[in-house]
Order: sequence, then structure tokens, then C-alpha cells
Amino acid sequence: MISFNDLTYHLDLDKKIYVGYSGGPDSTALLYLLHSNGISNIEAIHINHNLSSNSAEWEDHCKQTSKKLGIPCHVESVEIKIDGGGLESAARKARYKIFTKYLKEGDQILLGHHSNDVAETFLLRLFRGTGVDGLESLNLKRGVGDGYLVRPLINLTKENIMMYLRDNNISYINDESNDGQEQDRNYIRNNIIPSIEQRWMKASSRISNTSEFIRIKNQSYEILLEEKFKHLIDKKIKVKDLREIDEPFVIDIIRYSIRKQSIAMPSKKVIEEIIKTFIQSNPGPKSLVSWTRADKDQAGGEICYKDGCIIISKK
Repeated sequence: MISFNDLTYHLDLDKKIYVGYSGGPDSTALLYLLHSNGISNIEAIHINHNLSSNSAEWEDHCKQTSKKLGIPCHVESVEIKIDGGGLESAARKARYKIFTKYLKEGDQILLGHHSNDVAETFLLRLFRGTGVDGLESLNLKRGVGDGYLVRPLINLTKENIMMYLRDNNISYINDESNDGQEQDRNYIRNNIIPSIEQRWMKASSRISNTSEFIRIKNQSYEILLEEKFKHLIDKKIKVKDLREIDEPFVIDIIRYSIRKQSIAMPSKKVIEEIIKTFIQSNPGPKSLVSWTRADKDQAGGEICYKDGCIIISKK
């Protein structure tokens, strides 16, 4: 299904490798693939979200499977606190907080995301009105805390994963919450994508490919933007300098400066307000534009005016 080189290409095999192991098909396939390829320094992390009446049974399944494979399994129990961003966002934040706790310098946490997940995320963000940068593919590898988050299965399809599990008679958990229609992602997964694929059979893979092309284009453009406007890309930017360049570049400089500070990207409407307030008008000490992100995965931001500069900061 996946070669040893493709599975391990982005891994440091001399460092600790954790697997985010829910017991579902994706993380189960990942755990078995690592084990069957002789990678010995694996440890599983199972997070019990306590959201299902089956949570204790799932936890026991993960502990028993890990024991059978000779893989240490760390179990963490969390209480999900929904802070306005929705259940999915709150659960993800709880998981990443735990992952960060485990990761020492250079350690890796591996997740079982695949190309169908990329397609779902693309459509979810598209329908929410994201900018082009929000449509780029999930990163195969990125920093998390003192270590790295890696998605070795990102180029595989859900069908590839299910076939691997069937062919090898591997048991896994079925989370009933994935069948509900209340969550936007579930609705896209269970209704929109199947409907699209009745006409275009490989739509998910093609959406995933497009998302990856966007990611590459975004990276290339940001390199060029850095080279041309390095003196402007900062949390403090002179308004006079911004007024001397074309508006599309002004917008991109502001967006990129926001992104570099890990602040939630403002909506198109907020960007227009920023341009109107600070570039097209005469700003003063009380000029302020602020924004938040609906799912609260990232900090909101604000831009104020001081000494001839706009100042970008977390809210």
C-alpha cells in the first residue's frame, strides 16, 4: 500500500515516534504499518474524549491492540470544553495540548490523515469563505511544541486504507459520531462528497491534488513577496510605505504579516475595513480594527495606528 521509504521519508527514526491512536481505521492502519515495517521506537497515545457511551470500550480496545503489538500505549482522559468554536475545534485543541506535552525536542507525533481528509478540509474552508491560503493542503510535516507533527498517509485515499485493513484482517473502531449530520465536516463527508463522486469518481483525489498545488503556489509566492517587500513584512508597518505600492500587494503584505504571527486570518470584509481605515483614510490614535476566528483555533487579531505605522497584534 505504501513503501517503507514513503512511510518514513519525513521521519527521524532516531527520535521518539508517537502515534495519535484513536482506534479508528486511519490511525489503526498507521500503527500497523509502522509496526510491520520494523520501526521499533513507536509509542501510541490514545485520548479518551469521554463524548461517547463507548469511550471506555474504545480505550480498552486501544490498550489491548497496543499490547498485542508490543507497543507502549499512553492513555489520556480529557473533558471537552466548548468555547464557542464548536465541538470539533474544542476536541482538536484538547488533543494538540496533550501531544505538545509529550513531545520533547525532535520527537514526532504521527496522525492518520489521508487525501480524503484534505478534500473535506478544502470544501469546508471553501464554504466558510476562506482566502486562497486557507485552501492549501494540510502540511505533511510541521512543528508542534518542541517536536513535529507528521502525516505519513496524506497521499493515500480512504479506500486504500480500508483495503489494507480488510486484506490483513485488522480490527478497528467505528465511531458513531462520524455518522451524524450535525457537524459540518460529517455533512461534507457523508453527503456532499458522495454526491459529487456519483458523477466524478475521483473527485476527492483531484480536490486533494488541487489543494496541494495551491500550497506549493502559496509558498512560491510568499518567497517572492518576502524578497520584494522584506522591509514591509512585519508587525509594525509604515502607512506611508504601504500607500506607495499597488493595493493588491498592500493586502497581501498585511495578510502575510498577520499569518507570520500565527494570528487568525481576517475575513474579506475585515480586510476591506483595514484598507479603508488605514490606507484610504487618515488614521488616528483611536483607529482600530479587530477580528476573531469562528472556531478559535488561532488567536484573533487587531490593528491599531501609532506614530505613522499600523501595528498588528494578537487580540
